Amino acid sequence: MSRICKNSHSYQVFILLFYCVIISISAHKLRAQKKMFVFTGQSNMAGRAAIEEIDFKTIPNVYVLDHEKKFIPAHNPLNLYSNIKKEPYRQRLGLVYPFAQAISRAYPKDSILLVVNARGGTAIENFMKGDTLGYYNKTLLRIKQALKNEPSATLEAFIWHQGESNRGNYKNYLNKVNTLIADYRKDLSIENLPLITGQLGLWNSEYENIRQEISKTESVIPNAFLVSSHGLTNFDDHHFDSKSQRLFGLRYARKYLEFKGASEKDILNAVRADCFESKKQMLSIPIENYVMVAAHRGDWRNGSENSIQAIEMAIEMGVDIVEVDVAVTLDSIPILMHDATLNRTTTCQGEVNKMTYSLLKKCRLKDGLQYDTEFEIPTLEQALLAVKGKVLINLDKAEDHISSVYQVLKKTETIDQAIFSSYYPYEKLKKKAGKYLDSIIYMPKIKHDTEAPENYLNTFFQNTKSVILQTRALSENDSLLDIIPIAKSKNMWLWMNTLDTYHAAGHTDEKAIYNPDLHWGWVIGQGANIIQTDRPKLLLDYLKEKGLHN
Repeated sequence: MSRICKNSHSYQVFILLFYCVIISISAHKLRAQKKMFVFTGQSNMAGRAAIEEIDFKTIPNVYVLDHEKKFIPAHNPLNLYSNIKKEPYRQRLGLVYPFAQAISRAYPKDSILLVVNARGGTAIENFMKGDTLGYYNKTLLRIKQALKNEPSATLEAFIWHQGESNRGNYKNYLNKVNTLIADYRKDLSIENLPLITGQLGLWNSEYENIRQEISKTESVIPNAFLVSSHGLTNFDDHHFDSKSQRLFGLRYARKYLEFKGASEKDILNAVRADCFESKKQMLSIPIENYVMVAAHRGDWRNGSENSIQAIEMAIEMGVDIVEVDVAVTLDSIPILMHDATLNRTTTCQGEVNKMTYSLLKKCRLKDGLQYDTEFEIPTLEQALLAVKGKVLINLDKAEDHISSVYQVLKKTETIDQAIFSSYYPYEKLKKKAGKYLDSIIYMPKIKHDTEAPENYLNTFFQNTKSVILQTRALSENDSLLDIIPIAKSKNMWLWMNTLDTYHAAGHTDEKAIYNPDLHWGWVIGQGANIIQTDRPKLLLDYLKEKGLHN
């Protein structure tokens, strides 16, 4: 009897395990899919930008079709396996790699399959079916080989970037693109295969006519989607630089995720700050594994603090936020100035609020080494115009001037990219801000003499549009760090400074130069997803290496 029971028990265990395996396999099939994408076009798709250190990393679960018709782990240069490419040495960084990174983040359990088949310097006519060069048939062959090798994969989109070679022969361009995608749809038996295409670079006036043609893509071609190249930059007359290829690839990924119906949070988690609009959007939707960089007084180590020069240099680096200090002159003109006097940062002497702006125009700023420069003290309006549509701006020391500052924000149409901040308790801030408090983005700051930090935070969270908290720590065991999980539970961004020793338990920028993991890494480990720094370029490089910034 005991033997029968034993056998019966073994059988039950076997049946249970069998069903567990079946359920596991079924769940895996439901969860893990194979998404295939085709990329073709000319040199900006093939990639001509420099491949830098951050572009050599293998992306998890992303594969590219190689010469032997096999999918191998994707690595740059991705157009190396094209059967229509130019010389191998020409193949560099294109938009495919950052696109794949974003799609991999959006679908971490899926396999992302890439078929890259581009050729530089080639007009659309040569890509079309029936052309004597045969690029259409060669590309179609690669796609069919890929689908045969991975029959369970779904071909998600046909991704096209081309047009530079048609800048002088732009008439009927869109009709040709329409014919091209219609032929692929027919030959692949995918009637509604999505087409994603992008604008050409805005820097070249020779592209104007062809750009206008391409801008009509969505209205002319069924199930086609257009990606903007606004703000992207070049390294020669025709090619996007490395930074812009990365951003362009993310924008292509955003477009795909949008028409697939992904949520805004999932899109932001995948593409991060692919454009200025997403930087603004991220303030209301904090995302995972991304750290914003705020440049303290602009890039003042290489320019003059609170100068247009320092602001523009920080923007060029790729920061997310520029921090500036606001003061008001005797005649009520908001300007940029940290100190109450002109003595330290300018060629003049005296108190700022006792001088008219016309007098201040005679002053010149000093640089970080205290040398005189040719730069004037900028007005807040000039600063806002410099950042407009490019980066967020933190207006420090503006809490006593919210009414007058707000008028400048309204005039320059930059209200939604300005962050006010102070240590004021809510009631005091409300008196200062008045009716404008409901219209601004405000960041409360906490320090060690803040009474009842949790109540202080809750008051702002309940009564303002506060989406960011700035805190500090005197030591790694500072009790003020206890406020962080409370802020995080309210879906707020956490801002920490690495400027002075009292800001982040002694973890300063100067120490981080020699050991970034120990110092910036500690700040990130506390949950900071905005770091204000005096070393924006070095911090950006570190974050990119860690996959925490675009």
